[in-house]
Amino acid sequence: MLLTKDTRYSVKKPDELSDDEIKIILENWDVVEWNEMEPGEFRNKFKKSEFHLLTDPLSNMLSIARINFNFKVKIEEFEHQIAELAGFVTVEVLQGYGKVLLINLVDNLKNREIEAIGFCKKKNSAYYESCSLKLFYDTVKFLKEMRDGKWFTPTEDDDIFSLTLSDSSVLLFEKLSHTNPAYLIFE
Repeated sequence: MLLTKDTRYSVKKPDELSDDEIKIILENWDVVEWNEMEPGEFRNKFKKSEFHLLTDPLSNMLSIARINFNFKVKIEEFEHQIAELAGFVTVEVLQGYGKVLLINLVDNLKNREIEAIGFCKKKNSAYYESCSLKLFYDTVKFLKEMRDGKWFTPTEDDDIFSLTLSDSSVLLFEKLSHTNPAYLIFE
C-alpha cells in the first residue's frame, strides 16, 4: 500500500458513505443530471459499486474512484465478469493524489483477484501509462453497447486500459477488432 503520512485509503460500499461524502462525490463528478440526486437515490443507483477514497487526516477527500460491478464483457461468445473503473477524479489536481489512489486501488483489486478495466480519451492515455497500466490503444471502437434495444459503438472514449486483467484476459483484449468485438453488458 502506497500512502504518505498525509493520506488515508479506504473502500466503502454505497451504504457506508455519509450524506456529506455523497455530496462531495457528486460535486466532483460534475454530471449535471446527478447534481440534485438525493443520498438514498445515489445509494440505490450505485448499489453494485464500491468507492475507493483517498483522504487527508481530517477525512477531506483528495481523490475518488468508483468500481462498477454491474458490468460484464462478452468476447468470443463468452461472458467475462470484469469490473469497470468509473468516476475517477482528483479533488486537488497536480498533487499526485490520483496516482496514489490508483496504486492502492489496483493493489486492493489484485489482492481480491478482481479483474478490472477502465476507459479513457486519447489525451489521458499517457497519464494511465505513467501509472504503469497496460493500454489497449484505439480499441473502444471495437466495443458494442446496448442502448434502446440496439447495439452501438460508444464514442466517449478512445482507449481501454487494464487495471488488473489476467494474462488470458489481456490476450482477449489484444485480439479485439471489427470482426472480433467485445459486447458490454450492464446488468
